[in-house]
Amino acid sequence: MDVEKELQKLLEQEGEKVIQTCCSLVKIPSENPPGDTREIAGFLYDLFRSEGIECELVAPRENMPSVVATIRGGRPGKHVVFNGHMDTFPAGDRNRWSYDPFGGIIEGGRIYGRGAADMKGGLSACVHAVLLLNRIRNDIPGKVTVTCVSDEETLGPWGSQYLLKTRPDIRGDALINGEPSSLENIRVGEKGQFWYRFRCSSYGGHAAYAGLKPSAIDQLVALLTTLKGYAIEPMHVNGKVVDMMEEARDCFDALLCPGATDAALRASVNVGRITGGLGVNMIAEDCSAEVDFRLPPGEKGERLRGWIEGVMGEFPACSFEEFNSYDAFLTEPDDPLVCIARNTAEEVLGHPVYTTFSLGGTEARLWRAFGTPSITFGPNHHNMGSPDEYIEAKELPAVLSVHAFTALRFLMQDC
Repeated sequence: MDVEKELQKLLEQEGEKVIQTCCSLVKIPSENPPGDTREIAGFLYDLFRSEGIECELVAPRENMPSVVATIRGGRPGKHVVFNGHMDTFPAGDRNRWSYDPFGGIIEGGRIYGRGAADMKGGLSACVHAVLLLNRIRNDIPGKVTVTCVSDEETLGPWGSQYLLKTRPDIRGDALINGEPSSLENIRVGEKGQFWYRFRCSSYGGHAAYAGLKPSAIDQLVALLTTLKGYAIEPMHVNGKVVDMMEEARDCFDALLCPGATDAALRASVNVGRITGGLGVNMIAEDCSAEVDFRLPPGEKGERLRGWIEGVMGEFPACSFEEFNSYDAFLTEPDDPLVCIARNTAEEVLGHPVYTTFSLGGTEARLWRAFGTPSITFGPNHHNMGSPDEYIEAKELPAVLSVHAFTALRFLMQDC
């Protein structure tokens, strides 16, 4: 049997089903917080079982199950893992939406709803790639697993992180993640992320003595102004990575925003939260802030940590702690998985496809940390995390085709 021809036939016959699955998933609320994914996990579990696919629910927390489904080929071989998350950002104020955020509505060729872009569209493509590969499983080597996980929006301690720690069998030889990337980009990495909490204290006092007594808020503002300077520090980025991003510059900037390529190659510093003070007529005795630092691949957190420690020496009334941090991990642009995915995408889509890395984080980083070559490829996102989030419905069958053929060709490459 020519398995590629058989897969192409299945895609032509059933590829459009991925659109309806995406709509069905959007109709199931899975906002995080609270992160309850029991209903959507049940939907996917039943879908896999209806196709006779080996499937299980893994729930370290009862309300946050993940779905793990596996198909086994007709002979030994490599292991491809698909990954996507079921939880979403909260919908927010529904009065700001033009469409029901949980309606799963298709209007003007667009699928609207919370999570359509992040990432029930890409998740649906991962799921259907496994459903179609299951039809030809006896004629392919190795095995394919899909992990439909909970808790991604809060960094995945009960989802992908838990699975990778307790189930080494799902680390695989290659990972395909369906997060939105656009049809012009295959992501092979992402920036490292480092979260810090800073706190400044003073004795406080009456506001009439402002300028005569120190204020915790004033001290914190001065500290944050200094910390923002890390954004212009020179970064140590491998020349091959710079070349990769320069090749994609026009496309990358057009898809994200002007200057996105330059931003990818330098550090970013974002003050995301500030709390402090007791009243307008009082000198603040306490103030704290949470700051997000992001570093390009090649720049390690140790240098940032040393720089922050040096800065803190200038602010003796302030303290800090680091939480939820990770270095950037990159799959080499010439890795076989990346080459197969890029060639496949260009063949399916009929236009150039670039390898880039992401400004934001995905769970592909967790597999890369275990040394598993990993890519992210999914539909373009619109209004992600905002009212009227949507994706273009026509992009889903294309993403599905790239997912399915990339997995098949990776498994067949040594045959």
